Amino acid sequence: MFNFQNLNWKKLAIAIGFVLVIIGAGYAIYFLFFKPTMPTAPAPEKPELGQLPAPKEGAPEAGVAPKPGVVIKPEAKPEKPITKIPAAVEKKVDEIAKGGVTKIATLNFEPTGVLTLDKDGGSAITYNSKDGRFYAIDRDGDKKQLNEHVYKNVKNISWSPKKEQAIMEFPDGSNVLYNFDSDKQITLPKDWTEFSFSKSGNQIAFKDMTANPEYRFLAVANADGSGQKYIEYIGDDVNNFKIDWSPNGQMVAQYKTGKSVNTSKLFFLGQNGENFKAITVNGYGVETKWAPAGDKLVYNSYSVSSENKPQLYVVDAAGDNIGYNHNSLKLSTWINKCAFSGANTLYCAVPKQMPEGAGLVPSLADNTPDYIYKVDLETGVKSFVAEPEFDYTIDKMQVSEDGATLYFTDKTTQELHMMKLQ
Repeated sequence: MFNFQNLNWKKLAIAIGFVLVIIGAGYAIYFLFFKPTMPTAPAPEKPELGQLPAPKEGAPEAGVAPKPGVVIKPEAKPEKPITKIPAAVEKKVDEIAKGGVTKIATLNFEPTGVLTLDKDGGSAITYNSKDGRFYAIDRDGDKKQLNEHVYKNVKNISWSPKKEQAIMEFPDGSNVLYNFDSDKQITLPKDWTEFSFSKSGNQIAFKDMTANPEYRFLAVANADGSGQKYIEYIGDDVNNFKIDWSPNGQMVAQYKTGKSVNTSKLFFLGQNGENFKAITVNGYGVETKWAPAGDKLVYNSYSVSSENKPQLYVVDAAGDNIGYNHNSLKLSTWINKCAFSGANTLYCAVPKQMPEGAGLVPSLADNTPDYIYKVDLETGVKSFVAEPEFDYTIDKMQVSEDGATLYFTDKTTQELHMMKLQ
């Protein structure tokens, strides 16, 4: 048996320690001189602020084609659902007015301050102040020159019912009667103004505005200026007289005066001192238009009760019926934005939103677009005709004799436009 007691432990410990030192020294020598080194990856380069990293050597640059035979597969991208945006719903535009948005055709791009119908009632008559000529323009836009003489810068034009002649007033006070059929003209006195033709066109009514107010009269004469006859003294009260020969030939003028807070009085004047009945009208600022037969009068007026907005009314205005059947048309507009079609049908341009006080200051509605309404004056039935496809503030209107075409000019451009009614 091995005897541990006789073992020299001191010598044994020294031997073991020597062996461990030899092993540690050998490992240190191997680690320092013989172990292979591993390459370290270089730190990634940081691009300059706002710039993309420069391409590395051996990497293909953007836009450079790969070498022939090398296929580069694009990265697979997840598919995204496609959101379809519905197309905008277009506003339906009717070719013929039937209560919706209706197509408008511009027939003449030259501004015109005049709009009436020709003798046949089918074409519109316009006046070009720049070239001094009158034109007839039909619903297809075909234009025909009407006058040989040139009349530039005409201030006001009064037409004969038959449209064969007209009186032109100029800024310097000159007045010229021109016959389109014969191409002849007659000069009328400068003191005469605000003309109106009789139904036959053979006579005219006017204001004789001499410099002396004591000699200012309402008068009538033959169309050529002969046969002058004074009817009524007007003096300084000029603005309250309106020269407007009635279609039935009975009345040549109207006179308006105040009566109470909410009403005015309208008198009629004839050629022979007739004592016509007066009409009590609603409100102030009365403007009138005769029905084609001369049996009715349509007018606009304003009052505090209407927020000083113009309102339309109709009233009988002939013989013993003067003043009867006096009714509101329940439309807020001016009579000069209306036109007759036949004896009892009235078309009117009505502002979409009538500003408060527009009766006192009509220019408040100069930029307000209009709707088109139709009124049957016999039954009082009112119907919505059309909304023009563009925003027009209508100035003047005429309806062709066959009722198929509505002509109008707008306040902004004074161009001539057309809407189909049939």
